[in-house]
Amino acid sequence: MFYFFSKTLYYLLTPAGWLLAALVLALVTKKPVVRRRMIVVTLVVFYCFGNAFLINELELCWEYSPATVPLDSTQKVAVVLTGGIINVSKETPDHRFLLSHEADRLGQALYLYKKGAVQKILISGGSGDLPFQVKSVSNEGQLSAQFLVLAGVRSADIVLENKSRNTHENALFSAKILRERFPKSQYVLITSAFHMRRAVGCFRKEGIPVLPFPGAFMSGRRSFMPSEWLFPNEDAFSDSYFLVKELVGYSMYWVVGYI
Repeated sequence: MFYFFSKTLYYLLTPAGWLLAALVLALVTKKPVVRRRMIVVTLVVFYCFGNAFLINELELCWEYSPATVPLDSTQKVAVVLTGGIINVSKETPDHRFLLSHEADRLGQALYLYKKGAVQKILISGGSGDLPFQVKSVSNEGQLSAQFLVLAGVRSADIVLENKSRNTHENALFSAKILRERFPKSQYVLITSAFHMRRAVGCFRKEGIPVLPFPGAFMSGRRSFMPSEWLFPNEDAFSDSYFLVKELVGYSMYWVVGYI
């Protein structure tokens, strides 16, 4: 039940959801005062959450900073969380897979492996079971493994955890594998920078100490150009959706005791 509501109600708690609610209310209300107020709310939400400077500052505060992994004799396992890595909505004539907006998670794992900083890669992520989800998304872990193999990672160095449906279950099911197969290793957690706080909290809740190694950063260098704060930006509004959604998710996980 928690899984269902966490995947469906999130939308109403994001700027896009607020815009939709305000516009629908403005459309159906018969009171001119309410209609004007909802239009003002819509403009304020769009401007504030489309403000590139403001959103970038929030991202800089929330996202984990870039990290390093020491090159030493200790065996290390990279734990990569799936979600938005593979584009499953587009078919190609040769049936190859396409990378999506969170593919940098795989890129960071590949970098550490090629550098020799990690020796094994655990890909954590299963399928969702909601009726409106794309069913082929259940192949994301396997497709991610195929990509790494094509990029030069030995298949024997890749482990799949394909039961988890959310971050809590990523940590829960990965913890079992790590304890059973790599009990004396160090664990490097790889996910998107904006998602790292929740992921670290979940893994540490399961008693797994992790070294955060974030990727897929949304934040960039500070810029005080007038265009950054004067005009709403569609990229900033898109980023604000993921950022607010993550803040809500982190809060919900804290309330239910997942972190």
